[in-house]
Amino acid sequence: MNRMECKPFTVEHLEAAKQIALDNYLEEREYVRELPEDAEIWDIGLFLENGYGVVAIEDEKVVGYLCFFHPWTGAFDTEDSLGTFSPLHANGAVKENRYRIYQDMYEYAARYLASKNIKGLGICLYAHDEISKKALFEYGFGMRCKDSIQKISVFCQNQIHNTKLKFEELKVEDFPLLHEHRHDLHEHLKESPCFMQADADDYKSWITKVDEGDRRTFIAKSGDEIVAYVDIAEEGENFVTVHFKMRNIQGAYCKPGYRGMKIYDDLLIFVASVLKEEGFEYLGVDFESYNPTANRFWGKHFKEYTNSVTRRIELWCKDYDYSN
Repeated sequence: MNRMECKPFTVEHLEAAKQIALDNYLEEREYVRELPEDAEIWDIGLFLENGYGVVAIEDEKVVGYLCFFHPWTGAFDTEDSLGTFSPLHANGAVKENRYRIYQDMYEYAARYLASKNIKGLGICLYAHDEISKKALFEYGFGMRCKDSIQKISVFCQNQIHNTKLKFEELKVEDFPLLHEHRHDLHEHLKESPCFMQADADDYKSWITKVDEGDRRTFIAKSGDEIVAYVDIAEEGENFVTVHFKMRNIQGAYCKPGYRGMKIYDDLLIFVASVLKEEGFEYLGVDFESYNPTANRFWGKHFKEYTNSVTRRIELWCKDYDYSN
């Protein structure tokens, strides 16, 4: 096996990284044909500025790259610690020796990140790239999030089951009507096995962001009672989601007493019919893999194409100099 070397990501590696990013996307598209042919990969060059990138070199060729956002406080439930994330377009590797490439790049990058006291790490990978996932699982990562996609035409082939319910788009001025529902969702995510803890200030901040954000909300009503809702946004968490013919689910909730009645199936059919009339072709959704309700439902209707994995570095060896 040829000697592999990891070093900081610089401008001389940029074009090779772009090609790897494109090749990896096309590879995933072989598994998920619902992905758009003409998705535009975001600019990897933005990661040249912050110094949190690494490349793997073999025979003087770039065989992999792994870049991270500038760290921020509280990432991935690290409370007041620093964390960072490598989005979908910010990492990739050639097929040959991919397992070793990802492990070597992570080892090199993590040494530097630990020297900066960065404890929370997240990396977004393609869902069908089992080699990269295995490489990181064996280095202490666990799955956290999924991105999934479906063609809108698939939903439009179905008929609404609950004809006595009313489906409509909620007016922006009526968003406060959903505060109770959003609070219930917030409380649900605190429970086992999610454990997504947040305090009252976090909740108020989130509600303000939702009410003032650039999104549309569709609801199901039984009489005058709103029993379910789904938020639709222009963008999601990766470059695929900003496709001009795609919209993305950014939040959803159904009241417990109305679950198991296919209300969400119907709400998806209604949303899809509206979006199809407006010229959209794809619908995306991202959700926590450890939320069993979301995992089961979205997994039934959508095709996953990313898995985000996370790890917390505990830094028990406090006297060790990680900068070496």
